[in-house]
Amino acid sequence: MKHFLRFGILALALALIPTVATAAPQPIKIEYGGSYVQWFPQTDYKLARLTVGGPDCLSDTYEFRAGEAIFFEIFDNEGRLRPDGTYTFDLTLAPFIKERPEEMVAGGDAQLCRGREGLPDLSVLTSTGYVTIFRGKIAYPEEQEDRFVADTTPASESALVDGGLGAVSGGLVGDFDPNEVQSTHAADQVILDDLIVDGSACIGFDCVNGESFGFDTIRLKENNLRIKFDDTSVAASFPRTDWQLTANASANGGASKFSIDDISGSRTPFTVEANARSHSLYVDDGGRVGIRTSTPSTEIHVIDGDTPTLRLQQDGSSGFAPQTWDVAGNETNFFIRDVSSGSTLPFRIRPGAPTSSIFIDVDGDVGLGTASPDEELHVLGTGGDTMVKIEETNGTSAQRTLLELENNGRVEFRLTDSNSSSEWVFANANNGNEFIATKGGTGVNEMVINATTGDMTIAGDYFSDTCGGSPCAPDYVFEPDYELMPLAELESYIKANKHLPNIPSAEEMAGPINMSQLQLKMLEKLEELTLYTLEQERTILELRERLAALEDGE
Repeated sequence: MKHFLRFGILALALALIPTVATAAPQPIKIEYGGSYVQWFPQTDYKLARLTVGGPDCLSDTYEFRAGEAIFFEIFDNEGRLRPDGTYTFDLTLAPFIKERPEEMVAGGDAQLCRGREGLPDLSVLTSTGYVTIFRGKIAYPEEQEDRFVADTTPASESALVDGGLGAVSGGLVGDFDPNEVQSTHAADQVILDDLIVDGSACIGFDCVNGESFGFDTIRLKENNLRIKFDDTSVAASFPRTDWQLTANASANGGASKFSIDDISGSRTPFTVEANARSHSLYVDDGGRVGIRTSTPSTEIHVIDGDTPTLRLQQDGSSGFAPQTWDVAGNETNFFIRDVSSGSTLPFRIRPGAPTSSIFIDVDGDVGLGTASPDEELHVLGTGGDTMVKIEETNGTSAQRTLLELENNGRVEFRLTDSNSSSEWVFANANNGNEFIATKGGTGVNEMVINATTGDMTIAGDYFSDTCGGSPCAPDYVFEPDYELMPLAELESYIKANKHLPNIPSAEEMAGPINMSQLQLKMLEKLEELTLYTLEQERTILELRERLAALEDGE
């Protein structure tokens, strides 16, 4: 029913057109060269006006008088090669003015009368279409997505009125040259009022009579689909950027895609390629964004079958060094990947890690295993065996494994037993010249090492468990089979070596000395000296006895 209504409205509109018999003009022929396009009108005209639009907001108008070649070149007026892209054209032919007929136009209303200069030719011809410049030359029609349309020259207006709807249909059929990319038609129709379509609408060169719309309300149907928003604002304070909805690229081999184009800025901020996965981008009623999911449960929800990843890439366009990071996660770990440095993984968290494995408080304190760190670094363990391990695996003597504590003043290292509330403090003191060990709460330095003299002072006795709990004193000296060096031999050894046997020489004592071993060796010499003394004592007693006997015999 809606199609019959539309046909009726069209017939009524055509019936109101004044009847002026005119001859149907011929199509405009087009010739394509490697560096130009030329038009050859097949009818008389007085003036030709060519309007060209193209990349970089190009909009030029050229006028040609009758007899002049109508052409468009790949070079602009300044001799520069035009950029690659699609250029639209609209060629309008201004007709000659015919003599005014003797009779007035029927209709009665004086305002419908023409002036004495005559009647204009209602068969004004226009030709619209497009041409593509690719790699510095005109692309021939077979290299483009060719747009072939019939000659839409209307029949005489009297025929339209007399013939009714059938004449309208017949008048739209003219000469059709499939080698021409053009549309030759009468001047555009302007509707100076609101347009209401009670039904569906099809727009495009490939729409047909009896179009089956299905559920479509508006359909665009041709091989180059564009909806342009041309903002004509002129005041500087008003926004006036032009936008365009684009379906598929125009060039041969181009992308199948849908995009939103910033025409004024020559940018494309949004593109969706054909065959993109369902719900590649989904925004639900709560403003949550789903990537590959239609049921996002958080503000941004990403789903993938293998390691969903967010890439952060600094491309160097702002003058900073390029750097790329990946933030990703899978069944083995959550990680940050340094893509620019060999795809190393400087940060990883295994699934099942306990709550607050790493916690940074508002004051910058870091908790490992605790959400309430008391110090800059607070490690809390609950397994009964909490340890902090620092390891260097290089294995060379030049490498060091360090735990470094640094401060502008006093540096303290505290050992606290929470069960007994006992505490030991190791610190530097006396402007860093001393290292001290203090029992917490006593104020007494149990040990002091002087950095200037190297002296060590302890508040109590010094105990060394050199032998690991087993006796290691040199009591073997008192065994019966121990061979004590004779004193004469000992004297010779001392004269030759300048030190006692088994005691390091002065040269050997120039470096670090094992005091425990030295103490044991000194004890050995003391025990040997005891044996020498006892032996001398026996000799002295024997001599006394012999002396006494001699004295008694006198």
